[in-house]
Amino acid sequence: MIRIAPRFRLALAAKAGLLLSLSALFLFLAQGAWSRWHWHLLARLSGAGFLVIAALSVAWAAGLGLADAVRGQALEGRGARPLKSRRSGYSLRLPSGRFVEYVLYNPWPALCAEQTYTVTYGRHSGVLVAPPSPEQTTAGDR
Repeated sequence: MIRIAPRFRLALAAKAGLLLSLSALFLFLAQGAWSRWHWHLLARLSGAGFLVIAALSVAWAAGLGLADAVRGQALEGRGARPLKSRRSGYSLRLPSGRFVEYVLYNPWPALCAEQTYTVTYGRHSGVLVAPPSPEQTTAGDR
């Protein structure tokens, strides 16, 4: 198992803290939607329910980041391809179908869309913890 460098463990913990605070905000808004809205019960229930689901989803992602920050275990993947569109929130896709992403932004040089990369990422969160390294390609690989 590959160990995550301390600075990336700290970055993962900071990102998890941000996500947990966002989750708490969603829960606060859900409580407000449930108790303060004077609308129809269905509107209160759907608004609060949506916010609770969002809070749980963000808290789950924070938990994965905290697991990587605490345990410090990383995996290496070969053949990762950068996504053409980053609107999905992920940055690279492994041949297995798993997505990996940057902690918050790409601190390294831009990736080439036609290139494949070897990536090191957190075991649970799928967050890159080392710069992607380009793989050697031959004419037959394209």
